[in-house]
Amino acid sequence: MSQPSDSIVAAANARARHLLTEAIPIATVSALGEQLQEGADHFAGVLEAAGLHTEIWESPGAPVVFASRSAPPGKPTVLFYGHYDVQPPDPVEAWDSPPFVATLRDEAIFGRGSGDNKGQLLAHVGAVAELIARDELDVGVKFLVEGEEEIGSPHIGGVAATQRERLAADVAITADAPVHDDGRPVVIFGVRGLLFVEVELSGAPRDLHSGNRGGIAPTPAWTLVHALASLRDSAGKVSLPGFYDPVRGPNAEERAMLDALPTSAAHLIEELGAAGAEPWQERSPWEALGFQPNCNIAGLTAGYQGPGTKTVIPARASAKIDFRLVADQDPEAVYDALVEHLHRVDPEIRVRRTASVPPSATSPAAPFANDVIAAVRTATGLEPLLRPRLGGTTPDYIFTQVLGMPSILVPYGPPDMNHHAPNERMSLAALERGVACTIEICRRLGQDAPAI
Repeated sequence: MSQPSDSIVAAANARARHLLTEAIPIATVSALGEQLQEGADHFAGVLEAAGLHTEIWESPGAPVVFASRSAPPGKPTVLFYGHYDVQPPDPVEAWDSPPFVATLRDEAIFGRGSGDNKGQLLAHVGAVAELIARDELDVGVKFLVEGEEEIGSPHIGGVAATQRERLAADVAITADAPVHDDGRPVVIFGVRGLLFVEVELSGAPRDLHSGNRGGIAPTPAWTLVHALASLRDSAGKVSLPGFYDPVRGPNAEERAMLDALPTSAAHLIEELGAAGAEPWQERSPWEALGFQPNCNIAGLTAGYQGPGTKTVIPARASAKIDFRLVADQDPEAVYDALVEHLHRVDPEIRVRRTASVPPSATSPAAPFANDVIAAVRTATGLEPLLRPRLGGTTPDYIFTQVLGMPSILVPYGPPDMNHHAPNERMSLAALERGVACTIEICRRLGQDAPAI
């Protein structure tokens, strides 16, 4: 990576570390609606202090922070995306230090949001601030920072559509994931989409005795289980009509990327269990994670779950279901097909959509892609792994579909950053490497003209 003797990297890294320790104590838990205004105000102040013109845009949900600095004549503009909201800290008792106290130990900063996403976002901010302070920023920069990413970004698409002209840029860059398991840097060209729903079915007005009423009472738990089972076959293929019709497989360039990615069957089998390995054994797990959709039961609840025996017919059953979608699937079409399918099983099943994010893809041949790859290579001293898609979901579609620009993900988090889990961490080495990457990306892009 860029050596610590590089004074600009060292100074920018010191900025980022300080900013991260200040940001972690703001408990911006979007799932609970906590401290979101405080988070927006804080990040607006941070970006203003970095030398950017900053605004807070209202939305139907959490405020959105926008900051910008105009490009020098003939130079491109890069849009950095990040989010100030975080996951709930539960289970709090599993943390080795308070989740909303920035704690330095084991050469890492611990705290909720340290990696996802405050630390990675502040690597961008620290780098840009130092380049501005030294009058060495040769590109235009914009920051789009939202407070609802952890609940599916329900409002950022509408904000982006309203603010198209203000958000116009040549390329979007996001750092919001860990690097490869072995520590190598990764450059990613798209994400899977998400449809998350809650389904519920009621029977009698209250739980009933399974002996006195078993055989004559409605059984919502059984009905819902059968409905869920009908969503996919034994091989995991989703049964909704037309579900796979829009799916776009990898092209030749993306296929070459998939073939070049390292795969450790032993590691996956150890992590997933031998049976869990079966669905992907005949193809690359990277293809399964990037180009194949799937349906998952994320939660299932009915009746008594405590110790001992309680013979009841539950009056209510519910489930949480998530679909990971790939290009060119439409979450709206999948939702409509799901509702129609479930209502054929039982018209009384209630379906509520809680998150809907379209999939997104950028061509590896897009303008500035090679510059970003070269910048990561130079900053880290390692050849980055190129992934056509991230298996997870970010609101990447707002760049590729709403704003019409290429979008590239460059994760800065360490492999063991424990995002969404207790003891979330951002290693000091990963933060410094992220700062170095952002500086080099800005330097490389500053050598280019805007895309036409």
